[in-house]
Amino acid sequence: MRGAVTLLASLLGCATAALAQAQTATPPDTATPELQQPPAPRPSRAAPALRLDAPLPTRAAGPAGGGPQVTLAAVQFSGHSVFTEAELFAALGEVRGQAFDLAGLRGLADRITAHYRARGYPFARALIPAQTMTAGTLRIDIIEGRFGAVRATGDDALATAAQAFFASLAPGQVIDSARLERAVLVLGDQPGVRVTPVLRPGQAVGTGDLDVAVERTAPWRASLSLDNHGSRYTGRGRVNAALDADSALTLGDQISARLQRTERSLWFGHLGYSRPLGGSGLRAELSAARMAYTLGQEFATLGASGTAAVTSVGLSYPLLRSSQANLSLAGSWQHRALQDRPSQAGQPTDKTSRSLPLTLSFDARDGWGGGGLTYGSLTHTPGRLRLDATAAAMDAATAGTAGHYSKTTLALARLQALAPAWSLHARATVQWARQNLDASEKLSLGGASGVRAAPSGDASGDRGWLTQWELRHAHGAWAPFAFVDAGAVTVNARPWLGGLRQERRAGGGIGTRYSQGGVFCEATLAWRDGHRGADPQARGRQGWVSIGSSF
Repeated sequence: MRGAVTLLASLLGCATAALAQAQTATPPDTATPELQQPPAPRPSRAAPALRLDAPLPTRAAGPAGGGPQVTLAAVQFSGHSVFTEAELFAALGEVRGQAFDLAGLRGLADRITAHYRARGYPFARALIPAQTMTAGTLRIDIIEGRFGAVRATGDDALATAAQAFFASLAPGQVIDSARLERAVLVLGDQPGVRVTPVLRPGQAVGTGDLDVAVERTAPWRASLSLDNHGSRYTGRGRVNAALDADSALTLGDQISARLQRTERSLWFGHLGYSRPLGGSGLRAELSAARMAYTLGQEFATLGASGTAAVTSVGLSYPLLRSSQANLSLAGSWQHRALQDRPSQAGQPTDKTSRSLPLTLSFDARDGWGGGGLTYGSLTHTPGRLRLDATAAAMDAATAGTAGHYSKTTLALARLQALAPAWSLHARATVQWARQNLDASEKLSLGGASGVRAAPSGDASGDRGWLTQWELRHAHGAWAPFAFVDAGAVTVNARPWLGGLRQERRAGGGIGTRYSQGGVFCEATLAWRDGHRGADPQARGRQGWVSIGSSF
């Protein structure tokens, strides 16, 4: 959902760019420019716990050691299907000609058990059955652990629909932890449901029955918030409302609505619908949005205004879904239609673009340095921009943005535990383009989600980087932090006058976040490093506030 909001807000940059080309003194790119940046990557949802009512059959306890010994001449395996005999012998090691007592023989079986479990078969076990060991031949029976019944329980309609998510877990199939975890997590990712998986001993020896309880969560979720993250040209103060209806028509679908209104002259609305396609994790999304604005401040006398409309159709699929690492691929087709009117009496100009963003998202958890989470995304966006005759003539003599274009954006973040209640969060964004981009495609540095010491819309370019560092301390519902931000952009990849123009911004400050009982807020105060920037009214410090409630 955040991606649609980001896209729509960035269209304001495209609209303002037409005005910028027509005036000698111009505002920075856009009405809400901080949303021009790529949405911050988010890690996948946490995994639901898998409960075991009882373990699968294990060997009986035996003596710790001692007793008669036997010299092994050969080893035979039975019950195996996952690994070949050659692989099992490699895991066992060379044991022929060696003498073992009963405890030692059981130790050999434990090697096979460990081999299975290390490779993702947690319910497999190798056993030493009663045998005479004629001629020194040892037989090792392997119970690989197979699914018995696999069923979803709970609400009849939900349970019936949820059964499709377990198509890869057929009865009689060896219990593979990666496949089991993926199926449960993909189902748990669906909006509006909560899952509780339980694995119980099956009726047949060596089998386990998987029961997954599926229950509805709240049928809808809403939030209302206020912030001052907007541009001074359309109003810093903003009211934001969001509403999601989860699993309203079928399991896992979502109807979403977003509305934003600034204190002066901008509003936008967004409607979206998404749903799973089968039980593999493939998901489809359709959205439409519209925006309208009028520029204020020193541009109020012009009566400059504009509109933007966006439609998007997309698919996403989890290539890897697990509790420790995730990788997903998403692609969408987006169409934008913009109309800019540089003045009340001026001739409007029209722009349309079509693009195909492809995004690879990832996250991984580890225990390094006390534990941490690394996550991010890589997005490549090819597209084509079309201009009407008036805008095309001006563009051909200046930036030359019309026609085919492409850009690549990498967003990377790390949350690192330092000590009890202390953590470090680092985030970096890099964008690269070979040609000049429309204002809606540029990377913007200033704003509440960028260099917080710079105003919204300050410094945007075709190429650039942005980094944020936060030292956080958790204290109950409060989380105060200190931060440093920095970034630089190349305004035009191919300048048509003079050399490459570069802009740099940096600053630091303090802030705090609060979240409890559905109420959330954030307050930040940042000081710049001395660079004034493009906005002549920019101050040496910037304060950002947001407060809201979810229910």
